[in-house]
Amino acid sequence: MNISPLRIASHGPTRLILTVLFGLALLAPLPYVVVRPSTPENVMEKLISISGAQTFPVQKGSELFITAVLVSDPQSYVSGFEVLKSWLSGSNAVFPRAEIYPPTQSNQEISDENKAEMTNSQNDATAAALNFLGYQLTKFVTLSGTKSSSDSHGQLMAKDRILEIDGQKISTSTQIHSIITRHKMGDALPVLVQRTSQSGSTQNLTFVIKLTPNEAGDPALGIYVQNSYEFPFTVKFNIDKTGGPSGGLVFALGIIEKLTSEDLLKGRKIAGTGTIDDAGNVGPIGGITEKMIGASQAGATIFLAPTNNCGDIKHVPKNLLVIPVSTLSQAVTVLRNTNPEAFAGCR
Repeated sequence: MNISPLRIASHGPTRLILTVLFGLALLAPLPYVVVRPSTPENVMEKLISISGAQTFPVQKGSELFITAVLVSDPQSYVSGFEVLKSWLSGSNAVFPRAEIYPPTQSNQEISDENKAEMTNSQNDATAAALNFLGYQLTKFVTLSGTKSSSDSHGQLMAKDRILEIDGQKISTSTQIHSIITRHKMGDALPVLVQRTSQSGSTQNLTFVIKLTPNEAGDPALGIYVQNSYEFPFTVKFNIDKTGGPSGGLVFALGIIEKLTSEDLLKGRKIAGTGTIDDAGNVGPIGGITEKMIGASQAGATIFLAPTNNCGDIKHVPKNLLVIPVSTLSQAVTVLRNTNPEAFAGCR
């Protein structure tokens, strides 16, 4: 008879301690980031502006959404409670911080890289659209910045036009990676650039750049580059809250819609995502699930997705038709067709 009261009484402090420990665990900062659907933006409003060429009005009710995700800042406080809530929400995703933000990169380097990727995406999207419409373009590579820890910093400058690396002429950013892979860490490569002064005069300059580790530990020049083109008119993108290359497909479609009298949108709400190169090839992106959710919440009825993301699509929001495409030409064909359902689904 004397044992039971003691056992029952001991439950109170035990429960209190467990409750406190559980609460502390939920409030403790964890090495994760939370990815949420972002509100899609209609590129047919003010996000794309074209000057120097004839443009055509968009049919009333037509909207073309660029989709994105919101990712918690690498320095933000992510609690166990927020991680648990995100797992249970069905619309948010949780990833280890190192998968999204390489630990060897500073916040500034991550921001610079995202901006460079966005600029590349916009340039390539413009080139893809104009190539699709039959324009002939001259292509070259320019510098958008350097990493502060690299040998390039203090020598190469933003807006330098890269002419040669290690004696090889450069016309695309992919050539640079190919050249570097043939060398080892510490090798010094001559880099020939064309630099334009404030007065408008140009000069060719050669710098010898030592290869240093990138965030993956591989040899790199420590530069951010962008594909550049000599366009026959000006295309501007009025978007500054989104980084990365995933808006390329939608940007290209928006330019085509503005530059031609053909009505591709037909009063519909279309959303999409995917990288694009100047030849119109559409590449895979991250956050496909969250982007589809955001598109559905914005009222989109058709979602254009990269074919190579088909394996990542597990659940499609209600009333959203997901159509995989691998090229800009395929995307245009889908929008031209009066029966888009025929293209739906990953096969």
